[in-house]
Amino acid sequence: MGTDDSAGDRTLRIGAVITVVGLVFAAIALLPLVVSGLELPGFMWFLAMITGVGLIVVFVGLLQGARQRRSRR
Repeated sequence: MGTDDSAGDRTLRIGAVITVVGLVFAAIALLPLVVSGLELPGFMWFLAMITGVGLIVVFVGLLQGARQRRSRR
């Protein structure tokens, strides 16, 4: 990260990483639907919900960036 990154840009990047991690867990949690006989613990569904948290963080980052750009005018 450069020194000229705004808080909104950093929040956006963090949210994108959280979303990708959540999508990986969601794919893993859906494996029992494809592979018969595979059982995963229940917390895998909880970890898949991280995707939504990441999307919320992305939207917060977008709002922060928009506010910062508007205040620079």
